[in-house]
Order: sequence, then structure tokens, then C-alpha cells
Amino acid sequence: MFAEKHYPEMMIPEELDAYLAKGWYRMGQTIFTTHFLCFGRSFYSAIWVRLPLTGYRFRKSLRKIFNRNRRHFEVTTGAASINAEKERLYRRYKSSFSGMLAPTLRDALLDGEDFNIYQTREVRVYDGDRLIALSYFDLGEHSVASITGIYDPDYDKYSLGFYTMLEEIHYAQEAGLLYYYPGYVVPGYPRFSYKLRIGEVEYYSLPHQAWRPYEELTSPQVPIQLMESKLGGMAQYLMHQGVAAELLYYPLFEANLFGFWQAPYFDYPMFLLCSQRKNKRKFLCVVYDPRSGQYELLVCALFDDLQLYFNHSYTASFDKRYNFVELLVVESSLRSSTEPQEIMELLKAGLGNQV
Repeated sequence: MFAEKHYPEMMIPEELDAYLAKGWYRMGQTIFTTHFLCFGRSFYSAIWVRLPLTGYRFRKSLRKIFNRNRRHFEVTTGAASINAEKERLYRRYKSSFSGMLAPTLRDALLDGEDFNIYQTREVRVYDGDRLIALSYFDLGEHSVASITGIYDPDYDKYSLGFYTMLEEIHYAQEAGLLYYYPGYVVPGYPRFSYKLRIGEVEYYSLPHQAWRPYEELTSPQVPIQLMESKLGGMAQYLMHQGVAAELLYYPLFEANLFGFWQAPYFDYPMFLLCSQRKNKRKFLCVVYDPRSGQYELLVCALFDDLQLYFNHSYTASFDKRYNFVELLVVESSLRSSTEPQEIMELLKAGLGNQV
């Protein structure tokens, strides 16, 4: 699955390392992965990154930020906790933040619970007796995962959100750890690009299921762009063969993260619809999987999950001419192939009349 979430009752350091090494990330008390995102009705790839710490040194610009803030402010690192002072800082930060955040710091870190299954530390930055920045990070056996950073908007010029990341890296190096995981970056959506400033990061490659130098990632290799290119080419090929195919985006691709039922939710952000759309409950869909480099012909069906966290106003915001906004599950896979011709031959064999 491209999107998946687990609900562990405990998380020992070795387990956290294993999750992080596969491109997973903490969300509250759960841990999840996703490889595609939708912002403002546009679709993107989530590219998980990490910083190898062996032999790593801050470059000059990072040393400048690090040393300047250490001179100006009192900085301490210790066991994580939540109190009224930290919740006040969170509210100040939230009031100036342009995106979506959890209602409280406790909700963000603990899903409102009183326990924490992770081994979490915090960086605290004070100007005198005023808490002006705070970040949380989890410890694995050999890794650190940066969870969240908040700061007082009055101190915006000090780059405190980025600075606390540098303090987390420094802590990890002092502890002799091997990797620092700051989450994902999003090619084409610069809001997350600050994570690339920390140094020569690696990215998790879906085709290789392994970490590669980020500098090797080219635009055509970004999974969402690769899918668009491959499916666009397949649509043209099918059209020339007399097979109707409609390229559609699918904003409900993260149903695995939000659906309560253990159903085989369809989790591709786009597909070719190769059967009639109107008054149907089953469909033939062609997808391209960047992990295997193959096309796949699927039989999908509508699924009514009333407890799914996609409300009508969200789905109604998408233009139905280009988006499929009803929830799908996968019923069966008919064929996987690197060759468009093999998929086309099945479609021309009259399968569309059976769905």
C-alpha cells in the first residue's frame, strides 16, 4: 500500500528505527506512511528524506545560525513534557500558522492521551524567562526522528523553527546516532524545502525500496510525475487502438489512513478509467505502479464507508470532469505488465462489457 497506518501499543527504539528506515513517520501515538499528497486540489509526491550523521558537519551558514542563537538565548534539551507554558506557546504559534494544526499540543503529540509510547526529547529555547521556541524529537536505537517545532512569531527573524532542528541534529551527533529523519519534502511545493537545507540528505526511492542521494532524484523520477507520464502515454496508446480511457485523479487515495474498515481501499492518486462511469458500481481501472515499473489492470468497486473522514464539502471541491470522488476498493487484479499491449489486449477482449 502507498498509504498505511499502524496503531502500536508500545514502540521500542529498534522498532522505530525499522519504521523510519522504510519511510514511516509518527502521527500522534500512531505511525504511518504515505507517498502522495493533495494540496489545494493539486497532487504531489511525498519524498521521505534523512540525513546520514557519520562524518557530518554543519556548513558555514548553519554554524552561523546555530552559534548566533546559542549566544542570544538559553537552550536546553531534556525529557519531553507538556505544560501550560508550552500550550501557550503552541497557541501563539498556531495563531500565525497558515496550515492546519491540531487543537492543542497534547493533541498533536499524544492524541489527547496522558501516555507516550515513544522515547521523546525536547529542545527548549528561552529569552530570559520567556519560552520562545520548542521542538520534539523521538529516539530510536540508531536514529532520531524530528516530530514538531513551534516558536513565538515575535522572534521570526531568528529562524527558530529551523534552529531547533539543528539542535536536534547536534544532540543526535553527540549521542553517536547514525541518522536524522526530518520527515518528507514535496517536489513542486516549496513549503517543505527547508528540510533540504540541513545538508546532503538521502531520499527513500520507491522503485529501489532503498535510500539514495537526493541529488540523484530528477523531476521525471518523482513518482507522481512518472505516473502522469506513463498513464498519459497509455491513454494515447489505447485511444489509437480504439479503446476508450479517461485519465482521472483520485483525491481519496489516503483512505487507508482514515477508513475504519479493513478494506482493500484503492490508493493510487490517478488512474485510467476504461469502462463506463455513469450509473455503475464496478469499473475497469489501469494504474501505473512506480515501485514495480508495471501497469496493472484492476477491477474496482464503489464502497460506502459512512465513517470515513472525507466529508462532502471536501469531495465537492473537486471538478468531477477530472477527478473521481467516490470511494473505491480493489476487487481483483486482472493483469500486471510492463507492456501496454498486454493490457490493451485484455481491454479489447470485451472485459468492459462485463463490468
